[in-house]
Amino acid sequence: MEEKPGTKGAAGRWRTGRKMLPFAVLCLMAALALFAAGCGGGPAPGEAVGEGEAGKRLNVVASFYPLYDFAAKIGGDDADVINLVPAGVDSHDWSPKLQDMRQISEADLFVYLGAGYEGWVDDFLGALAPGEGPLVVEASHGAALIRISGNGGTHSAADGDDHGHDHADGNGHELADGHGGGEGGRGHDHGNNDTDPHVWLSPKQALVLAANIKNAFIGADPENRADYESRYAQLEARLHDLDAKMTKMAAEAKQKTFIVSHESFGYLARDYGLTQIGVMGLAPDAEPTLGKLEEIRGEARKLGIRYILFEELVSPKVAETLAESLGIDTLVLNPLEGLTEDQLHAGEDYFTVMERNLTTLAIALD
Repeated sequence: MEEKPGTKGAAGRWRTGRKMLPFAVLCLMAALALFAAGCGGGPAPGEAVGEGEAGKRLNVVASFYPLYDFAAKIGGDDADVINLVPAGVDSHDWSPKLQDMRQISEADLFVYLGAGYEGWVDDFLGALAPGEGPLVVEASHGAALIRISGNGGTHSAADGDDHGHDHADGNGHELADGHGGGEGGRGHDHGNNDTDPHVWLSPKQALVLAANIKNAFIGADPENRADYESRYAQLEARLHDLDAKMTKMAAEAKQKTFIVSHESFGYLARDYGLTQIGVMGLAPDAEPTLGKLEEIRGEARKLGIRYILFEELVSPKVAETLAESLGIDTLVLNPLEGLTEDQLHAGEDYFTVMERNLTTLAIALD
């Protein structure tokens, strides 16, 4: 029987066909295993707060910013939440170091996206000794994921409909939703994965992520269930409000197609009846061919598109060159894979960025 996200039970299932991680990362994993084996005492990772030290806050690690923000909002004063990816760093370019692995292994709860986003997660969890490690939740479980076909096309599918390659976990750290998170060797290897991972950019799918995180908090700390559910209800209401605004914007848009430098907005486009044209596809550092650029120029001219959207934390050079060749302007659309130090100090979060994205899209689609 499949487990519900955020609960402990039968051993989880793992997806096969993963690439091996770089040798240096494997060495770090081995060092972590020795570190974990030598540690003792204290409450067990994932132990409910009420069962350990009185007043202990839940120690939570999130794999990148959107999950961190949702976890911090749900955890409130009952949790210490850590974002693995530093501010201002593009999570496409990030891979864990020994200190990051230690933080995860010592946590009560580890939240990661899955859907192929964190290619290192399966190998990391597999390197932990039996009985070691945190409670784990794959936040994208149950979302309507976009699958990438061999010819570059996409289709949507409820999560879990094609994970046919399973084998027993064998470790003591259960995967909360019953299967591992992704394939590939490093961070964000879209080229070797069949799923678009940018699920958090649609408020409709973000509701699924938030619910899974809430359930995981309750599983790790049932004594504070009422507080987690109360804070989750506030988060849920804000996501529903954002969903309503996005629906209204898309319905009123004169133009239904937008051009974006990095094809991150497939879920937003699908869920709100829009079409994205990506200059560089799913991988932000992939160079577009001359043929692809000419195809995009043709579409822009035919549809009367007035803007090309590029993202923060990635060079805008290609987008700006293309826009200049078409005599049109550029705007910034943030894929929310990480915030800068300045944005964090200014109090920015998932909602302020998504509201700004909403305004940007309204301008681009007018």
